[in-house]
Amino acid sequence: MKHIFLALTVLLLSACSAQLSNVSVRGGNTTNSVVKSIDRPMFVRGDFTLWDAEAVYQMRETSAGVYQVRVKFTTPGKVYEFKIADASWTEGYNCGYAVDGKLALGEPKVADCQTVYNYFSFTPARKGVFIIQLDYRTPSQPLVSVLPN
Repeated sequence: MKHIFLALTVLLLSACSAQLSNVSVRGGNTTNSVVKSIDRPMFVRGDFTLWDAEAVYQMRETSAGVYQVRVKFTTPGKVYEFKIADASWTEGYNCGYAVDGKLALGEPKVADCQTVYNYFSFTPARKGVFIIQLDYRTPSQPLVSVLPN
């Protein structure tokens, strides 16, 4: 009986840890820091993709809770609009801006993943490849940035 209980405990713990990217315990006060991964593919979807979820714009987890994808913007001075969402525009996975959606290079903005509209906008000063990043380490306040490549 003891072996069955131990096996079930190990099984449950391993199943739980499969959903977590990073778990750390610090010092004597046992401050737990848990970063969860998003449980589905997320895409940058915008006017340059005709709002479709295209495989080339699928975000990849680059570190625990941080997702990125490279995007080529070909027209300097053009306002590009986009959101970060799953393939079905699912509530909770449909991220637009929370307060202000105008992105400047390297300056993160808080996202709201419950929005229907609220598109982010970015106006590149030069044509080229940029990185769009979703920092989901604090799910209650995810951050979206456009970074230089």
